[in-house]
Amino acid sequence: MSNYSDKEYEIFSRLFILKEFTEKNLKKLSNVKIGIIGMGGIGCPLIQYLVSSGIKDLIIADGDIVEKSNLNRQTLYNLKDVGKKKVDVAKKKLNLINNNCAINIIDERINIKNIISFSECSIIVDATDDWETSKLVNEFCVKKSINFLYSSVIRHDLQIILFKNKKYSQHVCLNCIFPNETDIDLPRCDTVGISGISAGLAGLISAQKIINFTLNLKDETNIMTVFDGKKLAIDNIIIKSKHNCHLN
Repeated sequence: MSNYSDKEYEIFSRLFILKEFTEKNLKKLSNVKIGIIGMGGIGCPLIQYLVSSGIKDLIIADGDIVEKSNLNRQTLYNLKDVGKKKVDVAKKKLNLINNNCAINIIDERINIKNIISFSECSIIVDATDDWETSKLVNEFCVKKSINFLYSSVIRHDLQIILFKNKKYSQHVCLNCIFPNETDIDLPRCDTVGISGISAGLAGLISAQKIINFTLNLKDETNIMTVFDGKKLAIDNIIIKSKHNCHLN
């Protein structure tokens, strides 16, 4: 049997009617552990929909406080939250959806020391808008054989890809696609802007990819989803690497 209470079955009753949510798959959902790094424009809707989809074991990391400039896209926060720690606000509001969730928080930026806290995760999501962090998380996931989902938005455009990091499998990782040994000057949302709607869509698509992957509904491995918000154009690109990755 799955680990859901009667109250949770009531909360998720419309979802669990779907044929994909068999008893076997409900057990998978209740036991999976997801790590999310970055409680911003992608991380907020992502974790809301994961919790609303029955995922109960999560760890989140973000060292920032809520600012007014966050409110157009970071859907867990409002004006009353300005000045508060993002992870504290997020945990409190997510528990209002399902108070049986286990949500562990790290109130600081991810670094080479505290990333160890994510070692037991089934999937780690990078939603940070920070290339140095992306490289750190990617390397950690490759070395620990942890599945890694990279999600990024700039202006109206998003790209998302899930890497299945299992030993002895064909190696493809973020470094294979972007083999930059040093940090690069990428455009950031605080300099070129970001659509709150596109950030929300990135969170929702990332959540669906995690559900698809966890329940084996669709093979999401090494498929980069790219989306143009203005044109409403979406493409799924199969990624293969010929790069001699130093993480292999």
